[in-house]
Amino acid sequence: MAFLALPVAAAGLAAVTTPLLPAGATAAIERGQIHVEPGFLPPPLVRSLREDAMSLFEAGLFSPDGLTNTAVGRNQQGFDRRDRQTFRGDGWSSATGDQAARLQFAARMRSLREELAEGLGRPTLASEGERRHEMTYNWYEAGAKLGRHLDEHHEETKGTKGWLRPSRRSVTWLVYLNEQWEAAEGGALRTFPRPQPSSQAVGSDAGNLQVGWLDASRPVFLETREGGLSTLYCRAGGGGGGGRREALSAAAFEVPRQPVDFGAFLAAEYGSRFEQISTSRLDPRFATGTPAEFTEFGELHHVDVLPAAGTLVLFDSVSLPHLVREVTSTRPRVAATGWFHEDSLAVPLFPAGS
Repeated sequence: MAFLALPVAAAGLAAVTTPLLPAGATAAIERGQIHVEPGFLPPPLVRSLREDAMSLFEAGLFSPDGLTNTAVGRNQQGFDRRDRQTFRGDGWSSATGDQAARLQFAARMRSLREELAEGLGRPTLASEGERRHEMTYNWYEAGAKLGRHLDEHHEETKGTKGWLRPSRRSVTWLVYLNEQWEAAEGGALRTFPRPQPSSQAVGSDAGNLQVGWLDASRPVFLETREGGLSTLYCRAGGGGGGGRREALSAAAFEVPRQPVDFGAFLAAEYGSRFEQISTSRLDPRFATGTPAEFTEFGELHHVDVLPAAGTLVLFDSVSLPHLVREVTSTRPRVAATGWFHEDSLAVPLFPAGS
């Protein structure tokens, strides 16, 4: 993944003062829905970015980048051209390829990020920093696809890789670069929002990340405290999460290694009302030892997005699962993709030897 390292002066463009998103866009993201914005990029910039991606691909600067199966080692993942391929160059702002087009795009995305920071009430989205925000190209050839997954997980579920970074993925974005793409060519983004918008703000509460749903529309959060014990809770009532805190777990617990079944830690009265977002069945990266079979989960409520040129897609990185359907076209499916980060919680103080 190419992290974005873009000094403010590097773009050489005036800041965008008019809103980039229509009214209601941030509210949709906040309540766990997807926002789709056709025509977000002007056609000349779409064309320049597409040509840049193709040039970088021909130069050998992409590599297979599928969903990591956490049950096996890195050299056993078996990624190939049937998986997503990602630009692995020296960074989005490097001199390789069409740097001017990428910096123009980065400036527009920075303005979008600042707008989202205010609209979502996530102020640290606006913060700059080396290796803080991610921006790259994705490339799917004929037959390539990507299984259902989430883009961010609670740090306590990451094992030895948890609590290492000062920021986390907060908002997922994609901008498609495919000219006159048809539905018959496959490659649609399939997202799995709630059938109805959440009754409260999704993703996190006071920095504690969401792991599930109660009664279909109430976010359930995981809090890990000093000493390494965790609890599950939700907020009573509607609104932006300011309601009374309602404990859901029967007692404080240690989060086990993946795959985790949070339902096992709930008080009895909540078990049948709880739905976990990411499980070993729903998320291939938590399969146990063998590659997970690809499935499109067509029986679940979903929203498909055609990867048409210039279209922007935005959603919360923690709460909204998604996949990429198989590309059936003879031409590649190309997109600029990435994540806007916000600050992570401070590392809990764990007992010595834990």
